[in-house]
Amino acid sequence: MDRLQNEKYVGDRTTEGPSSEDKPDPLQLDTRAHANFLEYVPLAFTFTAIAELNGANRKALNYAMAGLFVLRILHVELGLKGKGTMGLGRPVGFFGTQGFLAGMAAYGAYLIKGYWGF
Repeated sequence: MDRLQNEKYVGDRTTEGPSSEDKPDPLQLDTRAHANFLEYVPLAFTFTAIAELNGANRKALNYAMAGLFVLRILHVELGLKGKGTMGLGRPVGFFGTQGFLAGMAAYGAYLIKGYWGF
């Protein structure tokens, strides 16, 4: 919506000058939020799909994905869009997402432990 409201169709900033620390450019924040989402969520979906194909509990996967959704919202709304783009939600969302990825990879490895001879 920032692109349409400001009629800025090319680039990643609504203003030409540098943004201040207190008031970062809203279009650049939205662009970074979108890029952060695209960096982590496809990998999370891939790990979850592999776990589901290997017989994971669907209820557990649904709760895990709901948790990831909350973590990503925290990362953007309480982190990137917080004061100085460093709100409390940013580290919570980032490290929570990393924990989700590690946990889902470990769960997937646990599901195929018979393949490894355990």
